Amino acid sequence: MAHRDMRRSRVLVAAAGLLSGLVILWLRVAWLDLVLHADFEDRAERNQEQRELIKPVRGNLLDRQGRPLARDLLTYSISAAPKEMKDARQVARGLAALVRTDARRLQRAFEAKPRFLWVARRLPPETGQRIAASGWRGVHVAIETRREYLLGPAACEVLGRTDLDNTGVDGLELEADEELRGRPGWTTLFRDGRGQAHALPRGLRRPPVNGRHVVLTLDADLQAIVESHLARAVDTLHAVRGFAVFLDPRTGEVLASACAPHLPPGRARNWPFTDQYEPGSTFKVVTAGAVLEENLARPDQYFDACNGAWQVVPGAWIHDAHRAAGYTFRDAVRHSSNIVMGKLGLLVGSERLYRYATALGFGSLTGVRFPGETAGRLHSPAQWSARSCPTIAIGHEVSVTPLQLALAYAAIANGGVLMEPMLVREVRDERGGVLRRFGPHASHRVFGEGTTRTLREFLTAVVDSGTAKAAGVPGLAIGGKTGTAQKYDPRTRTYGRGMYLSSFVGFAPAAAPTLVGVVVIDEPHGAHYYGGEVAAPVFREVILDLRRLPHGPFDPGVSQVAVKPPAPAPVVVPDLKLLPPRAVERRLAEFGLRAHFEGQGARALAQAPAAGQAAERGAGVTVWLSPPADSTGRTLPDLVGLPVREALRRLTLRQVQARIVGRGTVVRQSPAPGTALPLASGCTLWCEAVAPSAPAAPASGSAAAASGPAPGNGRQAGEP
Repeated sequence: MAHRDMRRSRVLVAAAGLLSGLVILWLRVAWLDLVLHADFEDRAERNQEQRELIKPVRGNLLDRQGRPLARDLLTYSISAAPKEMKDARQVARGLAALVRTDARRLQRAFEAKPRFLWVARRLPPETGQRIAASGWRGVHVAIETRREYLLGPAACEVLGRTDLDNTGVDGLELEADEELRGRPGWTTLFRDGRGQAHALPRGLRRPPVNGRHVVLTLDADLQAIVESHLARAVDTLHAVRGFAVFLDPRTGEVLASACAPHLPPGRARNWPFTDQYEPGSTFKVVTAGAVLEENLARPDQYFDACNGAWQVVPGAWIHDAHRAAGYTFRDAVRHSSNIVMGKLGLLVGSERLYRYATALGFGSLTGVRFPGETAGRLHSPAQWSARSCPTIAIGHEVSVTPLQLALAYAAIANGGVLMEPMLVREVRDERGGVLRRFGPHASHRVFGEGTTRTLREFLTAVVDSGTAKAAGVPGLAIGGKTGTAQKYDPRTRTYGRGMYLSSFVGFAPAAAPTLVGVVVIDEPHGAHYYGGEVAAPVFREVILDLRRLPHGPFDPGVSQVAVKPPAPAPVVVPDLKLLPPRAVERRLAEFGLRAHFEGQGARALAQAPAAGQAAERGAGVTVWLSPPADSTGRTLPDLVGLPVREALRRLTLRQVQARIVGRGTVVRQSPAPGTALPLASGCTLWCEAVAPSAPAAPASGSAAAASGPAPGNGRQAGEP
């Protein structure tokens, strides 16, 4: 009985244990199925599914004619998972032979990284296809792209480069990376039990969006030409480096930007945009333009040159390269006289010289869309010393970039308008459709058209018979200015002996320029170092090659259409009456306008244009501080002896229509001065180009003497 009860209890215990085990098992199954289901599902997806990135094709960089400058080429990249290989040693030997590397080193890499490693990237298609056809397990072939630059090293500084992931890292590749890179896509792959990936026909997938094409303002032909001649000059002259930039003065489009020699990736910079230097005599156009715009001197007015040496302040001297008694204003530019241009700088004054220099863009960023641009250096007049005004007037104590200098000369070439620089013309989709188009934009007016016309005549004479004869091209009028500046030596903390930075700025054709170029040679070695000897010939060779291009810009058989730059945005002239002169200047500066004062007085009595009228940004407003001789404006003024522009201005103020016969200076008028206004008919002005009379002997050290041509000494200053 007791034995049977014991068996029964054992059966009950076993049954209870079995039931408890079943309950626990079913609870565990329920826990896994109901509570942890999502977690195991995610783990299964991670182990079985793989999302593979599909890289887009990077957009092309095209030149202004649509020719590719940078594009993607198909390449193959090889990766390995040694853990998946049957015989890693045999695979290492086979791969090493195809990718041309050491088999033992590759085998050691397999041992160090058994799960994944890159074997080689950006292999040519034939090598990648042979590896793919080998069928090695654990070797994966991925299609990638490599960036190709059609001009080779030419333009590499301005175009920039991409990294191994085809992302822009400098230059225009970096600046336009958002447009060029596109958007990557992805596809879902499923792995089987052996770890091999399979694409399912109806698997999840997002196609990539390829990058857009960017059309640049660069011209491939001009870029290659400039690069070739610049590199040859640097090599021949044993110079440290050279750089150049060419642009269209009518639109501000950068046509070429070249550097020589080319530095390795990571160290290369686009020097025309990123480096600053003292411009030397090429900066003298700022002074000359200010003198002409302010009517401070006539082109044939004579100035004393102090026989080649002028003491600005005690201990500070300015020298000319050749001794001469004096020059006319025109010849001072032609022969690059430091002394005369320094005196003209004093005549302009520090405030006005600074105003014109900043109006031409010096001392500030140009606004070009390019990484690393520098603003140069131009201190405000409050920081100038007693010698700064004449020194800055000849291009010292100021630093500029070649791009700034090219834009300043472009303003002279196009009639006085400072343009904003352009590097991008269009953005296109992958089928070539235009998505966005960028047009030229005028910043503001700096000089009147009459001033720039005279400046172009001055600069044409520089090439014809002045310091830049080496830039001349037979049958084509060219204007330009040379510059030779000593370089600062940080070791001696002064200007280095024998260290020069030689430059030339030119434009062509002189009458209606379509091309402006800056060429800079840094530290040429040898007997020749003046800008007219080493930089001007590079400009000439570039123009000669452009003339040889069929249907090029200077092909004699191609007719050129004169195109004016776009007008600056108009502004409304404010009311200036009864304001003090300083307040007038501040008020006009708020509107981007400049003041021209007439007479002497404490407050503004009249102005032209009148308040409320529209004027170009950067234009001048004439402000009278004292009443004119005919304050009522009821009689015709005496106009004989005045330049035609000034005569027209005075007639316009009196609402008198003018008829001009000839050009130059007014020699006769009808009706006579004093005739009562208004007139039944207009006023006729007879004008002639009046030859100046012989000057009186100038006093030594004076800034200016009587009007007249320079003595016929035939000697040059500044640069030979």
